[in-house]
Amino acid sequence: MIEVAGLSKAFGDKEVLKDISVTFDAGKTNLIIGASGSGKSTLARCLIGLVDPDTGTVLYDGRNFIEMNMKERKMIRREVGFLFQGSALFDFMTVEQNVQFPLDMLTSMTAKEKVVRVAEVLERVELSHAGKLFPGELSGGMKKRVGIARAISPNPTYLFCDEPNSGLDPQTSIVIDKLIHEITLEYNTTTVIITHDMNSVIDIGDHILFIHNGRKSWEGDKVSILETENKEVLDFVYASEFMKKARK
Repeated sequence: MIEVAGLSKAFGDKEVLKDISVTFDAGKTNLIIGASGSGKSTLARCLIGLVDPDTGTVLYDGRNFIEMNMKERKMIRREVGFLFQGSALFDFMTVEQNVQFPLDMLTSMTAKEKVVRVAEVLERVELSHAGKLFPGELSGGMKKRVGIARAISPNPTYLFCDEPNSGLDPQTSIVIDKLIHEITLEYNTTTVIITHDMNSVIDIGDHILFIHNGRKSWEGDKVSILETENKEVLDFVYASEFMKKARK
């Protein structure tokens, strides 16, 4: 569980986040949505310590991340997995080597234990056959699955995903959403996803935080978001002509 209370952040005269309070529960896919420039990415950066908020607290299962020193924060980050928007795989490494990388950096596993763990997570994302391939030999969907395998290889307590469906076709996006949701349930992970993808919202939105102009404008789930009368949410969800016609 990650608990955020009274989080605010300004860059110069520009207030980017204004008094954000929210709880991200374990075992749920927690989505942060909102228009470009709404503050989603800044919130995520505050959660993982890339940006320090001006006010507020961030608790990782009761541990105040904001008040920690660098050494203490580093220990928390060992419990965090990241799925980057562009997958961020190392082109000069094979799939197996990419997945093993966080194990080399963050764990004291033996070489044999690492081989076993890499095989386990590649099997979980259905890429056991691709271990010797290089990223340049993979499709976009395969790269995302390798990114997921790498993110979960150290068995993180918390998983952050930045636009996991960016650049993917609709069918592949569904596969990635399903995989992230299944892994969240299986490992009881606290998963936080930044997304613009309404398909993801409807399919896997166990908990959804909608940010508008730096403030928490709405909070709910994949069912209640279709029933809300919140104007900002409606403008976002039904932005396309297709969605507007579907609502009618």
